[in-house]
Amino acid sequence: MAFASARRSSSLPILVLSTALALSTAAPVLAQEGSTPIPGSETTSEISSETTAQLPAADLPTMNQQGFVFELESTFNGAFSELPEEAPVYTMRFPEVDAEQAKTMAANLGIEGEVEIEDNATFEVEDESGSLFIVPGMMQFISFEEIPQGELPTDEQAIAFAREWLRQVNLLPADVGEGEVVTRIEDPPRTIVSFQPITPSPLLSASPNITATLGPEGAVLESSYRWADISQSDVYQLRGTSAAWTEVESKRSYLETLLPADQYQLGATITGVATYDQVSLAYTSSGVPGEQQYLQPVYVFSGQVTPEGSATSYPITSYVPALINSQQPVG
Repeated sequence: MAFASARRSSSLPILVLSTALALSTAAPVLAQEGSTPIPGSETTSEISSETTAQLPAADLPTMNQQGFVFELESTFNGAFSELPEEAPVYTMRFPEVDAEQAKTMAANLGIEGEVEIEDNATFEVEDESGSLFIVPGMMQFISFEEIPQGELPTDEQAIAFAREWLRQVNLLPADVGEGEVVTRIEDPPRTIVSFQPITPSPLLSASPNITATLGPEGAVLESSYRWADISQSDVYQLRGTSAAWTEVESKRSYLETLLPADQYQLGATITGVATYDQVSLAYTSSGVPGEQQYLQPVYVFSGQVTPEGSATSYPITSYVPALINSQQPVG
């Protein structure tokens, strides 16, 4: 995802999953762009381990791209007893990048232009080779170099190229995961590689995350960098899978699915049957940028949905916040 306020943007198409929200009694915030401490930057002060504040609501989808309203009958054919009864919450700490650090980061990227300061925390550096745009918690690099001709690297090669490029420009975090190719585009030829932290995993939120857009011969054309210094905080009692399933069954969960646009009109009410057979724990962000943000657990129910009148089933995922009372950690 490119920065909304970036001066230059890629022409790549935006690939968006359709997300559907069943009616909920909670009032979650929209999914937030996460924090991005750059290696070596300063961070905000630590949260006191002696006082545990109530956590903000988990960032989960609140709007369906196609405007669908779901009225589904749901069943679960899996096992409720395989997940832990408690899980840790993690804090994310944010960077404070100054003009001198912005200049150093640009130089590492081969950009020698003057640092333009829009305010105390927003910087832009640009020359003939590329641009670097920095806002609190986010950084975007765009190359202006001529795009080479040739073939796209394989997925394995693309991940290796992206990781090595991050190492060379001093942007490879110590706790970064293996990486994966999330998008391949044939025209224009592009491969997008995404990196997430090793822990916690899996991670649903858009940050912490690093993406690198590669062209032919593995040339890095663009990179978006959103990283956080992650620390384990308190361990919390979870609501339990049975109670979480009640939220799904009662149409109070957050749904994500893809349905063919040529068969289902925008804003349609989708009825039918959703059959889930797996449940797992994942993590997502919570909190408002500029304040303390967290990574907290959510239940992820996976299965198939068969819309009424259709002979075809489609993958569906339902999310339920795992914490009941965030003011009562168990350890």
